[in-house]
Amino acid sequence: MHGTPARRTWRHRARTSSAVLAAIAMGLAIVPTLSTTARAETSPTAVSVPGTFNSEIGCAGDWVPSCTQAQLTARTDGSGAWSKTLSLPAGSHAYKAALNNNWADNYGANAQYYGSDISLQVPVGGKNVTFVYDPVTHWVTDDINHKIVTAGGSFQSELGCAADWAPDCLTSWLKDTNGDGTYTWSTTAIPAGIWTVKAAIGQSWNESYGQGGSPTGADISFTVPRSGSTVDFRYDSTTHVLTVQTEQPPDPGVAATLGALYTPTGTTFRIWSPDNSQVSVTVGGTTHALQRADINGYTDVYQAVVPGNWKNQPYQFRVGNNTVRDPYARMVKPGSTEGIVMDVAAIQPNGGWAPRPSITKREDAVIYEMSVRNFTIDASSGVDGAKRGKFAGLTQTGTTHNGAKTGIDHLKELGVTHVQLLPSFDFNSTVPNWGYDPLNYNVPEEQFSRFNAPEDRVREFQGMVNEFHKNGIRVIMDVVYNHTASKDVFQNITGKYYHQTELSGTGNSIDDGNPMVSRMIRDSLEYWVDTYNIDGFRFDLLGVHQYGNVDQWAKHLNAVFPDRTLQIHGEPWSGGVDDPQQAQKVRYGTTPVLAGGHVGVFNGAYRDTVKGGTRDRFLGYMGGSSSNTSAIALGMRGSPLATKNTSPLSNPWDPAFAYDPEQTINYVSAHDDLNIWDKITYSGVTGGPTGRAGQMNRFAAGMVLTSQGIPFFHEGDEFLHSKVVGGDYEAAKNSYESGDAVNAVQWGEKTANNATFRYYKDVIALRKNTPALRLGTWDAVKAQMATIVNGSVVTSAISSRADAPTSHDTVVVYNPTNSSVNVALPAGTWKKVLDTNGTTDSTGNTADGLAVTVFKKS
Repeated sequence: MHGTPARRTWRHRARTSSAVLAAIAMGLAIVPTLSTTARAETSPTAVSVPGTFNSEIGCAGDWVPSCTQAQLTARTDGSGAWSKTLSLPAGSHAYKAALNNNWADNYGANAQYYGSDISLQVPVGGKNVTFVYDPVTHWVTDDINHKIVTAGGSFQSELGCAADWAPDCLTSWLKDTNGDGTYTWSTTAIPAGIWTVKAAIGQSWNESYGQGGSPTGADISFTVPRSGSTVDFRYDSTTHVLTVQTEQPPDPGVAATLGALYTPTGTTFRIWSPDNSQVSVTVGGTTHALQRADINGYTDVYQAVVPGNWKNQPYQFRVGNNTVRDPYARMVKPGSTEGIVMDVAAIQPNGGWAPRPSITKREDAVIYEMSVRNFTIDASSGVDGAKRGKFAGLTQTGTTHNGAKTGIDHLKELGVTHVQLLPSFDFNSTVPNWGYDPLNYNVPEEQFSRFNAPEDRVREFQGMVNEFHKNGIRVIMDVVYNHTASKDVFQNITGKYYHQTELSGTGNSIDDGNPMVSRMIRDSLEYWVDTYNIDGFRFDLLGVHQYGNVDQWAKHLNAVFPDRTLQIHGEPWSGGVDDPQQAQKVRYGTTPVLAGGHVGVFNGAYRDTVKGGTRDRFLGYMGGSSSNTSAIALGMRGSPLATKNTSPLSNPWDPAFAYDPEQTINYVSAHDDLNIWDKITYSGVTGGPTGRAGQMNRFAAGMVLTSQGIPFFHEGDEFLHSKVVGGDYEAAKNSYESGDAVNAVQWGEKTANNATFRYYKDVIALRKNTPALRLGTWDAVKAQMATIVNGSVVTSAISSRADAPTSHDTVVVYNPTNSSVNVALPAGTWKKVLDTNGTTDSTGNTADGLAVTVFKKS
């Protein structure tokens, strides 16, 4: 940032409350009060470009936002933009955009509020430089650093331009706000019809690009199916290719997607083939050539309509000389690249769809991660032999072991709201294996099915989801769109499915930066929600994906299924590799951008603070560490942003990332690495289930279940399930392909460790019955929650009422020490409702050591 005295740094200062002063007087540390930074959202009355060149253009000095010569002019072309061309001397310069003749609202690089200065290198001899500012995105740029790209075409007069094919009308201006060389613009204002367009550079036709990115290329044609449809324009400044995608209305019909699209009189076969026009499909022993087709929302699609009734018949795509799988296949012939033609719209679970369990807000969720196989494969599950390790086994009721409920009845007794299934789509490996090696994204895994007939397999998966719903439990799918089993899965169609840089750690990471790959992922997600009534998705290595795409997928799903309250979250990291495009990927720092799509991320920072590393012997806070109490306090509050904003953070790994509590998935145990019980015993904690080790498990679980956000835990954690067989901790650290002896849930552990199970059950019930533990907004956390750190002990006083934010009715205490502490409760009559053993009903203000203690106001 330039530091001239004329430029003022504006900061809002929060007042110090009496509660804060009291805490300081008592020698306590208190979590900083959250604050917001205001920005102008109304149209500016003036826009200028103060910078180091101001004095050279006649201003009294540099960095003067009120200088007349630096003022941009409001355009009259209907775009709302401001622009001006200035004659600048050669040299290295810098500038920003300032609104209303002062520094109160200013924007720098990448449209950031109070962002970095924008560097400008004017060539020898000087140059006329055009500056442009957009008041909607706050992007300010110049035609040296960035091209001024417009979509000039036959539709521009419909948008308010004086004429069509007007390259100088910025109503159709494409912008590169993140500086990645890709310029984009979206609009819903183009009426229904067939239109043509080219990319114009520099507000003239002196440089322009048509089909294929050629300067002499033909006009690019696109169709808007209905007025109000979203049309997305994307210009690649390297290839000069302008692509246009039109959002289709939600319709499962033939015109909306790819794959094998069935009707009783003929099936339409479609596949994306951007590199090869020699495309065919073989069905019923006859091969049919596919022709290039103009499908709204897609590019480079080839299509053939084959007459006849091909229901449940196999088909085989071929591209060039290679047989290839259909990335959109709804069913496949196991062990082959053949798809099966399906009439999925006609398939429903037996008895029809039951109502989905209601949920008021996402913070009400309690998520239980499980494997289709592991949960019921052991005979102790009580599940019928033919159903063990199958989809149907997950929902068989009435099962017990030694008098204790197992299976779905156990989940109901425990009180979880969602199950999260490890990969259940078609994968390459044979079970037992977790299945993180996808082959066919839209096909249920046949090894988890009892049936061979295609329709029966679809109906079986539907029936599993339906039975969960009947029992009050929602279903989340673990999806692996970041990589495939190998490059052979899609490579013979086109290499454009895969990243040039390996990001997943498996050698075959998917590149959703390609619009057609991104669309495939979105279509797959929509298919699972529509056909199988899925309630949400957990993304493996969500950090491989561009956050802009993830945001678009989530917003699309929420718009198409507005009544579902879909749960969408994932891992905000890649496969342990450096990503040259990290700024565009999902990280903690880009999570605020995803707030509008209700997308959350796993809070690995809070996890590691609570339990230490996932494979080491360091125990973190649950082991008594007092060096990280501020991080515990932050996680307890739902890891809220310091300043409420939906812009990316400067630090991609900032642990204060949540715009909304629903964006943090709190956990200490998952399928990866050591589960919580094995972590505790591996670290040498003694005492067993009834001693210190068992108490530490309850302490960690209690923290997860009483922190703001969404709690998550792994199958068997609630009764100390161990994956250590014969003392082999190394296998337990990465048991993805270990046998059932390691991974299968052993239901005898529930009766053996019933006290731990009761604790989990009690805390889940307490969470459900305590609104203060499920605050729904950043503002609620800020106003209704006061958190104090005293040595190693972290205490939060919380109000459940937005209309009485300081009338705290719940107090939560985390005490990792070996001794009990006395808690200063607010005025009133209080009851202790949770201690180290679970539910209690007692008076007093002591909080036991190595325990979560909860007090509620009577």
